[in-house]
Amino acid sequence: MAKTARAAVTNLSNPGFETGNLSGWSTTGSAFGASVSDDPGWGWGCCFNQAGTYHLWGFAGAGDDATGTVTSEPFTLTGTGMVSALVSGGRNEAQLYVALTTSDGTVLHKATGTDDEAYRRVTWDARDHLGEQLRITAVDRAAGGWGHINLDDVRVGVDKAPDTAQQGLAAYWDFAEGRGTTTTERISQAADPISYVFNDAVYKPDSAPLWRTGREDEGVLSGALLFDGYSTWVTRAASQTQIPTDGMTVEGWVAPRAFEWGDEGKPSAIVNQQDKGARRGFSLGVGRHGVWEFGVGTGDAWYELKVPRAAALAAGKWAHLAAVFAPGEGAIRLFLNGTQVAQTAIPTTARLAKADVPLIIGRHNQPAIINGTFAVNMFNGLIDEVKVHTGPLTPAAVRASHDKDLATFGGGSIPAARMAMDRARYDGDRYRPGYHFTAPNHWMNEPHAPIQVNGTYHLFYQHNSHGPYWHNIGWGHAVSKDLVHWRDLPDALVPTADSVAPDGVWSGDSTLDENGVPVLLFTAGNDAQRPNQATGLARPVDPSDPDLVEWKMHPTLVTSQTADLNVGAGRKVRFGDFRDPFVWKEGDTWFQLMGSGVQTTSGTDVGGTALLYTSKNLTDWTYSGPLMTGDVAAHPKTGQVWELPTFLPIGKDAQGRQRRALLVNPAFPAGPGEYSSKYVYYWVGTWDAGARRWTPDTTEPKLMDYGDHFTGPSGTVDDKGRSLVFSIAQDRRTERAHYDAGWAHNAGLPIELSMRPDGDLGFRPVEEVSRLHTGAPLVDITAPTSINDVNSRLAAVKGDMLHIKLTMKRGSAGTFGLDVLRSPGDEERTRLFYDGPAGQLGVDRTRSGNNSSSEPDLGIQKGPLTLSDGTLTLDVFLDRSMVEAYANGHKSLTTRAYPFRQDSLGLRLFGDGSTVTSMTVWKMGGLTD
Repeated sequence: MAKTARAAVTNLSNPGFETGNLSGWSTTGSAFGASVSDDPGWGWGCCFNQAGTYHLWGFAGAGDDATGTVTSEPFTLTGTGMVSALVSGGRNEAQLYVALTTSDGTVLHKATGTDDEAYRRVTWDARDHLGEQLRITAVDRAAGGWGHINLDDVRVGVDKAPDTAQQGLAAYWDFAEGRGTTTTERISQAADPISYVFNDAVYKPDSAPLWRTGREDEGVLSGALLFDGYSTWVTRAASQTQIPTDGMTVEGWVAPRAFEWGDEGKPSAIVNQQDKGARRGFSLGVGRHGVWEFGVGTGDAWYELKVPRAAALAAGKWAHLAAVFAPGEGAIRLFLNGTQVAQTAIPTTARLAKADVPLIIGRHNQPAIINGTFAVNMFNGLIDEVKVHTGPLTPAAVRASHDKDLATFGGGSIPAARMAMDRARYDGDRYRPGYHFTAPNHWMNEPHAPIQVNGTYHLFYQHNSHGPYWHNIGWGHAVSKDLVHWRDLPDALVPTADSVAPDGVWSGDSTLDENGVPVLLFTAGNDAQRPNQATGLARPVDPSDPDLVEWKMHPTLVTSQTADLNVGAGRKVRFGDFRDPFVWKEGDTWFQLMGSGVQTTSGTDVGGTALLYTSKNLTDWTYSGPLMTGDVAAHPKTGQVWELPTFLPIGKDAQGRQRRALLVNPAFPAGPGEYSSKYVYYWVGTWDAGARRWTPDTTEPKLMDYGDHFTGPSGTVDDKGRSLVFSIAQDRRTERAHYDAGWAHNAGLPIELSMRPDGDLGFRPVEEVSRLHTGAPLVDITAPTSINDVNSRLAAVKGDMLHIKLTMKRGSAGTFGLDVLRSPGDEERTRLFYDGPAGQLGVDRTRSGNNSSSEPDLGIQKGPLTLSDGTLTLDVFLDRSMVEAYANGHKSLTTRAYPFRQDSLGLRLFGDGSTVTSMTVWKMGGLTD
């Protein structure tokens, strides 16, 4: 469909050639006699993007070699005094141009083409000639390649007078809206769409992109747009902004929240319109560890310049960037906060070759794709005041631009970058837990390194701040006074250049040094080494800070794996798997366990292992040998490698010997994948620190949780002497669901370990969970009651954030238990059951609903549990998609449910012949309340 010509409002005759001929225009020579065309493209490419149906294509009548002129009838300049036209074609300022002239032919303004057929709008300020008779003339005195000029849509007196601040700009986004799903490019006044995952949300109400509210003292940076790192970008069609080819400047303010790994060697794009493979377009972006760069393609070459490490961006801070492409001076220059920081030489003949792709802010034109779903090479943080200049700015002009912005800030100082992750962006998400710990945004996996310091609990966790997928991993950080209400803090450790962990900061632990100062021991990721896993150490920058916000890495590794570690006769360590330190102190000695695996010398996997090290100072460690080695042939679900070994005291036996529990997370680098991220196995035994000897009661592994979602243990001993364990509850959703939801995974409730009378491991949620109760109990039954009577009272109870404490006597029932997240007609429900004849505790999810689940059939999971006197006590925690149940303080079920129905919120007991001894139901508050 043809566009409507906007020039119809002017007093110039036939300003857009919509008559289909040269009515109102006169010609000389042969260049333009038959050049009015309705072709939308030029045959060997696309598209002119003319304003209406017709336009003047200088090539159409007689090719490149013809010469001549075409001149409009005189018109009176009225209105705003501005004259503009769409111009394209060859570049030759002396011989090939469109001009605004006086009635006698004196040239007032002129513009040549850019060796491109696609039109760009040229605007002339002719206010000094208001009321005068003027003409438009197209002049073609050039022959040979690109020897033609094109013209369309002349507008007289209708364009706005220029803002002096916008002179010389091809495009300008000031992000001043503060709201909405579009942002206005100020030169064209066109609204460009902002892509954002919750513009059209799947699992929650729609919500707008992440604008920052304005503050007067932030000057031009008041009200910036926050790019979330995976779903936010601004798009402008390729034809909408005409980028000059013989010189340009890209400038803007950015405050990166974090830096990507840099997949496929590509930067996180700030502004780009590029096809690097074809050596066309331009790109301004930031790479690993904040090193930013600028590239320009000329069709035959790609010229690229990176700043030195000293000029790298700092996460969490605003910076003014300017990239200048100045072929006339044979240079590309980069400026940081008004100061030149890099320069490279280019040929003076270099010209930008336009890439026929959209101009995008915040997203790479050709990103790498993770897990088939997530585009990376995207910017994460704040962007504001993006300008594309029509020519190369001088160093003095760049400095002046920076200083002009600086003068708008309160006190003349660059303001703080306000971009803390806001949990409220997920409000209304029907599956995101409300009181189980989650990362404030995006991806988390195992929580780890819990420690209590001066009465405050610190919890760290694996975190990707760029999006809800595993990548770019650092340590998230939160604090709590009571283990159930948490306050988010900035990431504590992130991959850092020239450190022991340039590629990842993976799971680890914490302890106190000889002065009582906390230290972190972490798996340091360095892909330049083999293995790429070792133990690093970090200390707080300010130990007196109650939040311990800033941490500094020790300059060297503290433990590294070698291929010749002694793991027993005829065996070798599984070289390359060495991670997840667990550290504790006894007497004057620190002990460290590292997860790994053991093989025969021929390479057959024996099983996972926890390698033991000792130290007197936390930085120099001595290898002692395997604490214990598994048997993957006899117990396939225990894995070829053990991750996250956790070794905690649970009491002393009758002989006064220290009893401990060893918890491990099985890993399966050799497969099968069906067992991955489902189990935590444990052993209970006695520990002799002096002899460095662990004696398990049995080599038979025991499963802690039967629900297939309880993984990733970590632990600590608090000031009450409690051995506490944290876990990750796998959500097991599709990658598409992770994208649409914007978050992935959450922690289980913290649990307290104990030793049962029979010597086995007991555990239960910490008593502090009661602090999450909101209001009086919804149901409170304290005397034996029939199933039917209890169900009558439960009929009015609806909710998916509940705590249910239930004790039932089996009686004559075969199978009995509790249905949660139940729809009124029983179409959906998650069933927690005890199978009396089989002596098994289980969960039946065949009707749970699997909306967004990666598992098409959720099935039934169960395991052995012996009842005393036929009594089952369940401590059940519903938290939207999270279902967590603890049975008799001995076993647990951690599982997920994704109901399709909005009314799957009910509770109901089942099991004819059984009796309820007691039941209390509470509504639960949120973790940040």
